[in-house]
Amino acid sequence: MPRVDAAVSPDAWELSAAGVAAAAEHPLTVERAIVVSSPERKALVTTTLMTGHGAVGVDARFREVDRVERVHDDFRAARAAWISGRLDSRHSQWETPDAAAQRFHDGLLAHPADHLVVGTHGMVLTAWLVGQGLIEPGGAAVVFWESLTFPHVIELEAPLLRVRAVLTDADGRCVLIKRTRPGHRPYWTAPGGGVELADATAEDALRRELREELGAEASVGPVLFERQIDGIRSEAFYRARLISMDLQLLDGPELGDPARGNYDVEFVTRDRVAGLDVLPAELKQHLLSRRAAPRR
Repeated sequence: MPRVDAAVSPDAWELSAAGVAAAAEHPLTVERAIVVSSPERKALVTTTLMTGHGAVGVDARFREVDRVERVHDDFRAARAAWISGRLDSRHSQWETPDAAAQRFHDGLLAHPADHLVVGTHGMVLTAWLVGQGLIEPGGAAVVFWESLTFPHVIELEAPLLRVRAVLTDADGRCVLIKRTRPGHRPYWTAPGGGVELADATAEDALRRELREELGAEASVGPVLFERQIDGIRSEAFYRARLISMDLQLLDGPELGDPARGNYDVEFVTRDRVAGLDVLPAELKQHLLSRRAAPRR
């Protein structure tokens, strides 16, 4: 926690005595690590104290959410609403969650390392975790944010894994999701999403995603292929066979968000694949290679 000083900007507030003591009680081992921090004074001092690192880098992309905020009786409620994605008149001069998550992600990509330590802030970190599918949006994100302590250490393995299903039904049709976003041409992709912190295995994550996006149960087979999305994200495509599906059971958090557009489930025969904008390109190539393979 900072030592509040109304005479200076919050990003220059010093760490409080209690904050100094708490940071000293949570040392981190940072051998062969790159250590970077938000430029805010309290974050930089916390990161330096916890790591004992004499050369902590500064990257403004790890700063807290950009906002014009009056610290009033309702300020935490305004922050919670922002985290949940319920933006209103209180947030008219605030950075959006998507924008905050993207510049945080850009900061991570700018520091390639086997072990990266980032000193940052709760709101922007939560927005990034939501954007990566590591925690659910809405109320779950607020619960996560409210549970953060001062300081709090979160450890993640990279690359962060996303999982998708090359899902076929009993007739050999591929189950794809047609994505139609406002202002963009539609495209088709495989169902799936991010492996969340609560998922026991990647296969469990895929089964959860299939229930959320399709209301489906499936038999999950081996990994067919993998691809690297960027410096810290990869994606694995699993062979899967549809057992049952009930579209009335859909409950994915993204399905009720108009800003994300439409998610339409389609059963695509192999001869249609060539004429569709299937993404990523590796998925289309795989489906076409299956289409061209001779029957045995």
